[in-house]
Amino acid sequence: MFLISFETFTPKMEADKILDMLSYTCPILLALIPVVILIAIVFFDRKHRNIPPGPTGIPYFGYWPFLNNENITVKMGELKKKYGDIFSLTITGRLFIHLGSNKAIREAHISKAECFDGRLPYFSFLEQFFENGIGFAKGERWKVLRKFFMTVLRNRGSMLGEKIVITTVYDSIKSIVNDLRQEMGKPVNLIQFLTHKCTANIRLMLFGEVGASEEQIQRITKLHAEELGAMTPLNLLLSGPLARYLIFPSQPAFCKALKCHREMERILFDIVKDHKDTYDKENARDIIDDYFAERDLRQSKGDVTAKYFSDFCLVQTLTQFVSEGVLAIALTINILIKFIIEKPEEQEKIYQEIMEVVGLDRQPTIEDRSKLTYLNAFIYEGMRASSVFSIFPSWECTKETTLNGYRIPKGAVTLINFHSCKNDPEVYEKPEKFNPSRFIPTEEKRSAELPIVFGVGKRSCLGEGFALTQIFLFLATILQNFELKFPDDTNLSSRQVYMTRNLLVCARPRSYI
Repeated sequence: MFLISFETFTPKMEADKILDMLSYTCPILLALIPVVILIAIVFFDRKHRNIPPGPTGIPYFGYWPFLNNENITVKMGELKKKYGDIFSLTITGRLFIHLGSNKAIREAHISKAECFDGRLPYFSFLEQFFENGIGFAKGERWKVLRKFFMTVLRNRGSMLGEKIVITTVYDSIKSIVNDLRQEMGKPVNLIQFLTHKCTANIRLMLFGEVGASEEQIQRITKLHAEELGAMTPLNLLLSGPLARYLIFPSQPAFCKALKCHREMERILFDIVKDHKDTYDKENARDIIDDYFAERDLRQSKGDVTAKYFSDFCLVQTLTQFVSEGVLAIALTINILIKFIIEKPEEQEKIYQEIMEVVGLDRQPTIEDRSKLTYLNAFIYEGMRASSVFSIFPSWECTKETTLNGYRIPKGAVTLINFHSCKNDPEVYEKPEKFNPSRFIPTEEKRSAELPIVFGVGKRSCLGEGFALTQIFLFLATILQNFELKFPDDTNLSSRQVYMTRNLLVCARPRSYI
């Protein structure tokens, strides 16, 4: 019976049945289409109601197809002229809020810092490298970890200049002066010299005298230098499934950077394991031992925050400290030296100030910092004039708020335009002109607002004090002893110096001039 029915079921009967169904359902579907469209429009309107204006872009891709690493600064400048300091744009499905002035940044990250407590979510470039470290912590976890690291770094000498750490910095500077003298004015890659010396400083500050070998720290620094090749402005803005499954895997530079970062972590895990095997709670040798002691103390008290002190958190935080504490400082000094050589009149002015305050009979010290006014002003102006990362994704909005009257929905990410902030004519008179004097107050005028370099508010860089101390001491001592020149016509941008890690300099001893 079943077989007979099946065999008598013809294609024509099937077609008639389908047509009958369509005759009933088509009007219903046609009626539902405008309803679905209306719901989508209402949802989109509510989601984007009263947010800052900005370019529309392409659905999902947003403004990404119109940007590249070469034109991003120009494009953002054009959008700022059209929409103002605060505007919005989407990139691969993520809403960004552009902050193009110091005023806008202060409102978001100081006045309303409690509303911006997250990082670029779901598979972003930075998340892949620092997800478990303090850089990506938020809420209570961030507060607990930041308080611990601020305390331990201060106690270990990074902020207050403890004798043992500063003595090591002085010795490193004295060593580089001796090395440069031996070159007798021949071209040298100053970045290599400085990277080697900064390695000793960060090693002592973080790991004491025995916590890590110089070879291990140098290897981490070299691997981080390889990472920088993929850390382009546009890559930093990408997130979501498209970035995870298509864009990043297709980039050889990203794959290489990820491989380098995993090796950095492996080295630091080995260091942490060695510490565990020899840990003595009564004799903390360095930051790693301090970390273990804090975790043990919290666990003994039944404090639930002990869970924040994981080995993964420690390793990724140390990765950030080492990479930024060595290479970033060395490269910043070289960018400043680039400006010094390009402006010989500034070099001579700084040298004369050093002669008046310090002379030739001793090495500049941290106590001279408040007296070498023009050198300090030059450092700030050099930082203002350079734009290594012109655009940088900052913090995710975790609680809906407003900026300058605009609604900022939860999930939006602030986008800091450092280039725009550093060249704001309302803050810096004639920003296109290199003028250190703008940071020296007089009876007639106040000092210009310091450029945002190390972040702003509670989320600012933990090692700012240590970094500025090293930058000041290295520059003061090098300029006290040498006249700096390029070996030929060198024309490199600040970002080229940062990315290529190459700046040939002729350091001619002053005693031979």
